[in-house]
Amino acid sequence: MLSQDRISRLAALSLFLSAIELFIPRFLPFFRLGLSNIPLLMALDLNPSSFIVLCLLKGIGTSYTAGNLFSVFALISLLQSVLSGIVMYTSNKVMGRALSRYGISLLGALISSVTQIFLAALYAGRGTLAFLPVMLMLSFPAAIITAYLSGKIPEPEMLFPESGTDTGKSRLSIFLLIVSGAAMMMTESLPFLIPSVIAAFIFQHAAGRKIKPMPHLMMLFFMLLSALLVPHGKVLATVFSYPVTEGSLIDGLSRGLRLSGGIAISQAFSRIIRPGNGIIGKSISMFTMLLSSFRNTTGNLWDRFLEVLHCKEIQNTEESHVNVPVFTSICVSIIITAFAIADCVFF
Repeated sequence: MLSQDRISRLAALSLFLSAIELFIPRFLPFFRLGLSNIPLLMALDLNPSSFIVLCLLKGIGTSYTAGNLFSVFALISLLQSVLSGIVMYTSNKVMGRALSRYGISLLGALISSVTQIFLAALYAGRGTLAFLPVMLMLSFPAAIITAYLSGKIPEPEMLFPESGTDTGKSRLSIFLLIVSGAAMMMTESLPFLIPSVIAAFIFQHAAGRKIKPMPHLMMLFFMLLSALLVPHGKVLATVFSYPVTEGSLIDGLSRGLRLSGGIAISQAFSRIIRPGNGIIGKSISMFTMLLSSFRNTTGNLWDRFLEVLHCKEIQNTEESHVNVPVFTSICVSIIITAFAIADCVFF
């Protein structure tokens, strides 16, 4: 098997596991069991460059499947994936058989947790550091489960599907979404940010992605809590002798809304993108077909999962993209970008 083909298969498996993991409740907004790390543990025999490529695809791909590609979560996912992957790969090469797959997985979980919390603290404030012990307590058992499953789950055996090609319309929509996502992250003032977020949700709805309010409310609550742990500005009230300050409240609202807007744009992006050629195109095409086949397979969860991975030819039974009117894309992009520019000019 060619190294490039194997990377695509493992990347598709990582995306597939990441998508399945979305059905599992999370205790923290950025905590996941890490099932998408299983392909990394299966790929420790790859050469260094191929392994790094797989880490990059895994980091970006998990954000793609989670629908937060244009948010700070995507950067956190990418960096923690690469850093933890490098540590796991290096420890395996240096220590060899002296370190089991469980030990490698635990090392990866440690680096991943520390990286996620410290990067989140740069965005949400120092109060996020208080969640590190909780993160470690959740990550270590998850790492043991991940290591166990890595010895039970086979690599996908399916043949590569024919990759599609991007049309000019699709490329324009993707470009506009990237511009909108960047503009969203630049906007800070609430008077400009609120209408930008509303426009992003309108675009998500137009792209055919259902808007689920609960995850957004949870993120907003977490951002507010993290910001209020570092009080600054005018004291508005006290809760159990702890000051609730105006500056912290505005910062938390701003960060939470930017995340919600970025995720709304990401959700739309995941419905518009069309797989192309190369490693990325093959990975996305195979992931789409694995997930589609899984949804149309009967039986218990484990049997359905194994049946899909052992199937060599899978028919895609659903569209991986929708045709959003270009006019809608242009209008949303102009609105969000205009508010970002106005924010920079007036504030």
